[in-house]
Amino acid sequence: NLQLVSEKNPNTLSFPCWKYPAFRKMAFVSSGPSFAASRSAVASIAAQQIAKPAKASLGVSSFFPMAAKNVVRPHIRVSSTLVVMSAKYSTENLGQQGTESFRLQIKDAAGNNVSAWHSIPLFANAEKTLLNYVNEIPRGTSAKMEIATDEPHTPIKQDIKKGKLRFYQYGDSLINYGALPQTWEDPNDINADTKCGGDNDPVDFIEIGDQVMPMGAVYPVKVLGVLALLDEGETDWKVIGINANDPKAALVNDIQDADKVFPGKVDAVREWFRMYKTAEGKGENQYAFDGEAKNKEYAMKIVAETHECWRKLKEGKTPNEDGLWLA
Repeated sequence: NLQLVSEKNPNTLSFPCWKYPAFRKMAFVSSGPSFAASRSAVASIAAQQIAKPAKASLGVSSFFPMAAKNVVRPHIRVSSTLVVMSAKYSTENLGQQGTESFRLQIKDAAGNNVSAWHSIPLFANAEKTLLNYVNEIPRGTSAKMEIATDEPHTPIKQDIKKGKLRFYQYGDSLINYGALPQTWEDPNDINADTKCGGDNDPVDFIEIGDQVMPMGAVYPVKVLGVLALLDEGETDWKVIGINANDPKAALVNDIQDADKVFPGKVDAVREWFRMYKTAEGKGENQYAFDGEAKNKEYAMKIVAETHECWRKLKEGKTPNEDGLWLA
């Protein structure tokens, strides 16, 4: 959420602060007494980074072609809401986005490849009231991105179907959409309520906050509820929640709060997932519980069960029948 204005070029530029180690080491807040200090610190570091001569290691020239030439004394404007992501993780683009070879690799603070599925802890705090979340599909985009569960270090890739890159045909995603690490929907674990097994993937997460978060962002979320989508005889759980740092996060603690603070959003998302495959000539998806979004207590129960399924798979207690990457 930084904007850069060059003295020689009046165009406003977006500054990708998460690309720079100096920013990843900082803890940003979106409100409260620390915000003014954060604004000042962000502006100072941004000015130092952009004013430096372009270097391949920084990648400045690739983000700002006029860096070092046109930016003399950059003026930094910091918006009132900062994008808050975990300082522990960054991302690296491998290949060209929009191609079959593209991969987005999650990295730790030391720059090592880590698995978006296995390496990031499920719980984001000691009290286990917040979960870590990996954003695969930013709100407002249509490319069907997903964690590649069968590839080394499980990067994010674009799904391919019938030899073609997959895009949502029904419309752009209404929400930030991704997955909960260290969870797994075991196809052989038949849920007592849905009477179906899992879909062999990490649990999907619907993040209903107002901010559009970048692909690969890792950040803490509050769980509010869950939908039980039934997809071709499999249970495809879709946990609903919000970025813990969203300005409205304190107002929502359960699914009924979501309907008050974000009126109509859960209903819109439910219908979107019910109907989106019809644009591909398929039938409507079905839901268990007549489409009711179950409450937070039920959702956390599903999270705990799928976390245990993941643990058994990782420890070899459940056979790895599909060649999933577990190292």
